Amino acid sequence: MKLGKQIAIFAILGATGLFAAGINDVNVLVDKINTATNLNERSQLLKKLDAKLSSMGQEDLITAQQIINTKLKISKVL
Repeated sequence: MKLGKQIAIFAILGATGLFAAGINDVNVLVDKINTATNLNERSQLLKKLDAKLSSMGQEDLITAQQIINTKLKISKVL
């Protein structure tokens, strides 16, 4: 019984860590896009962000979109 509980706890912690890592990657990419000065660099970062978003699950995607809507400076991207 104790082993089963420990495995369940580690599974939950692992899933939480993966969620945080995915959202953190989006946050870092948005910051890099905002600070990029070169148009080609910005384009590459936007492609990475798009690839990251396409590989996310539905729940993570909603959180990532909220981060993008809040932090991404559209005027710098365009």
